[in-house]
Order: sequence, then structure tokens, then C-alpha cells
Amino acid sequence: MKKRLLGLLAVAVMCLVTCGNEAPEPFYEGTPEDDEQIDAILTDDYPQLLNTVDGFVDTYIPLNIPNVAWADQDRIFRADSPIIKQHIDSCRFVFVDTNRIYDRWYTKDTACTVYLIDTFMVESWAHVDLRVVGHYDSLYIGPTGDTNWVLRTVDSIIPTGADAYDMEDIEGDGRRLIFLEPLRSTTPDIDPETGDTTYAIIEPFEWQLRRISYGSYYYPTRGTDVPTVNRVLIEVPPYVDTILATNTDTLYTGHVMNRFKHIDSLLEYSGVDSVLVTIEVDDPEVSAVCAYYAACAGDTPQRAQLGAVATGGRGYLHLNGQGIVNLYFEVVFRDSYYYVSPNQGYYATVWLVPVRIN
Repeated sequence: MKKRLLGLLAVAVMCLVTCGNEAPEPFYEGTPEDDEQIDAILTDDYPQLLNTVDGFVDTYIPLNIPNVAWADQDRIFRADSPIIKQHIDSCRFVFVDTNRIYDRWYTKDTACTVYLIDTFMVESWAHVDLRVVGHYDSLYIGPTGDTNWVLRTVDSIIPTGADAYDMEDIEGDGRRLIFLEPLRSTTPDIDPETGDTTYAIIEPFEWQLRRISYGSYYYPTRGTDVPTVNRVLIEVPPYVDTILATNTDTLYTGHVMNRFKHIDSLLEYSGVDSVLVTIEVDDPEVSAVCAYYAACAGDTPQRAQLGAVATGGRGYLHLNGQGIVNLYFEVVFRDSYYYVSPNQGYYATVWLVPVRIN
């Protein structure tokens, strides 16, 4: 009986509190006409923003990496002996297929965010100029009784024909966001209760693309131990454009991977044949064991390896194309290329950054 009375009292109190209050404004859910107009804007006016696969260049490019070396970690795989490593002199990154989630999210302030969530199926191809087989079949017993497997012999093989090519199937994923809102009146309205300045939406709705995020993609998948990129520098001396991985300063107006950027404020390059690119990672030890690439997906997509520097990779990227063009920046763990058995897998991070080329 007491529980019933308490329940009735709670209901009565809620009625007193909410009585006379207006219901909260419902979230705008969008209409089929909104969907159709937004899709037309992206497909017809900004098709490049929907393209996340034009950075896969299906041609071999030279790859300069150190000769095969034997590390302490190789002893861990002694049970898989013999251990097979290889050295490659060229590679390519081939797009196979993608599963895309294309999702529109309408919000209370009558805006729409389009999510492009891609899962890629790709192939990493490499040309092998040397394959080595290491035999950890000798056990060393130290003076304190500790044991360790010792590399006893190494066989060198120069592969030919089909044996000179290596292929790795890879699955990766990532996303980018596109933000749109309907056109508003330029005449301000003042809310008499709050004093806030508002601008009425013009009807019927005329959707406008306002801001975009850059794309971050991970191989094999988001959350795995892939290289962490801190920033990318694009130089046209004496000017340097910097793209940061993250920045939480709401007043920062630069280029950040985890923030929206206004579509009219993209990086722009006019009359420039090439730019000097620097990719910096977060750890000097990691930077020394990675390979670095940059690609321009213009009229003639091109991909190039960047030379190694203390903080990452650095080199020139040729620009081509007109209008919005996607640039790609890649960091790959070199062990992805070296290890054949046991296979180490392919671990990489790729940034997609759209720029305007005039």
C-alpha cells in the first residue's frame, strides 16, 4: 500500500512540474525530397568527396627499404623454423572492392551529416628480388642456465617468374563526414525570451554543402596497432601547410583530421607542379621501421615513396588534375613486406586530404 501511495505521489509531482511546459522541439527527420536533393549535390556537384578509392594506383613503383636483417624477435618464431624473409624492390596497392555504409543523419537544428563508412578489400603486391631462409635450430645454453635459439645457417634464394611476386590480401576500414544545412535568410530574428539571434530557414529547403572531414583509414582495421601519424606538412617554399591529427582548441582554424573543415577553405595550390611532403609519426623508434608514401589522385593518379627522415618520411609529390583532388598519405610497417613465414600481416595508416588544384 505504501509503495502504491509513493508511486501516485511521484506521478502527481511530475504532472505539477511539467504542467504548462511546452513539449521539446522534435528532431528533424528529413524527407525523401531532402535525401534526393542531398544525394544530387554530392553526386553532381562534389563527386570527388564520395571517392575514397582513387588513391589505389595499380602500377608498380620503386621501393627502397634496407636489406633483410635478423632481429631478436625472430627467435620467438623458432617453432615455425625455418623463418623466411624477403627483400622487395617495387610494390603496388590494388583496390579490389569496398562495402560502404552511406548514412544521412538529420539533427534538431535541421542539419544533415552524411557518414561515409568504408570497409576496403585490397591487395598489396610486391616484386621480390631476394628471399632468405633462416634456421634457428641451434640451442645456446648460457653460464646461468638461460637458453636461447641461435641463427645457424641462412639460405639465399633469387626468385624468378611467378615466384618473384608476393601478394597479401588486406581488409581495412575508415570513415569521413560531410555536413550540409538548408539555406537561411540573411535577415536576423531576435527571440523575445532569450534575446538570441536566429536566421529563418528559407522554404522550400535548398540544401548547401558546408563542411567536410578528412578521411582516416586503417589496415587491417581501426583500433589495431597501426602507425600513428601526428601531422603532415605540405610545402611550397616559402609557405608550409600543416595538417594535424587532432586539435581540441575550438578557436583553431587550421587543418585537423578529426574536425570539420569548410568546403571553401580547403588547401589550394595554383600553378604548382609538385609539393614537398613530410609525414611525421609519434615515435622516433616507429619512424625508423616504416615506409612512407604519398599519392595524388588527379587526372593521372600517381603514387611515390618518400625518403626516410628522423621523424618519418619526406619527398616530392607531383600534382595534377583540376578542382577538388584527393591527396593520400600512407605509413606502412616495413615488417609487412619482410616476413613471409611467419606472416606478420599488413599494418598501415592512410590519410585522405582533399585539396583544390587550379
